[in-house]
Parts: sequence; C-alpha cells; structure tokens
Amino acid sequence: MTEDFKKTGTNTVTSANGFTVEVRLRGGVLYRDDQGEIRIDSEWLVNPHRIVLYTQSLEKKVPRARLDTILSNAARALEYLGHPAQLEGDQSTWK
Repeated sequence: MTEDFKKTGTNTVTSANGFTVEVRLRGGVLYRDDQGEIRIDSEWLVNPHRIVLYTQSLEKKVPRARLDTILSNAARALEYLGHPAQLEGDQSTWK
C-alpha cells in the first residue's frame, strides 16, 4: 500500500489518510487526526540518525486500541521526512 504524504512545513507531513505529524526540534512529535492531538515523547539520536518514540508516553493518554495506529502512522510519516523512527518501551502494552 502506497501512502500519499505531503510535506506541509519544515518538519510537518500530512497524509491523505487524514493525519498530520509534526516533529518539534525541542522535543516531542505531535500527531493530529480527527480524534484529536497527542504529543509523543521523543528524542533525536545522531549515530545512526533516527528519532526514538517513547511508547510509554502514550499509555495513559490514549486508549490501548489506538496506540498501534498512532505509532505506525507516526513512524511512516517520520520516514517520509527522512527521519527513521525507533519505538522504545514495553511494546507488549500497545500491541
């Protein structure tokens, strides 16, 4: 499945599937869709270049059923922007 992304800002990408992901250089990734906005704790790593998304930052903020969708969408959007994503945390809590 090919996703239609459009870069809508320096560190912002919007998907034709109805969500937007914005990387904040001072920390955090903002994820927006028709159900609202959520901030994912993150960290930039240099060698190798990637953004770590801390899954535990979502556990109490988002219903468990949405976690997989949010993290999958955010990771694909970050890849589109050229920022490989790495999930960090207890993945058994969101799968």
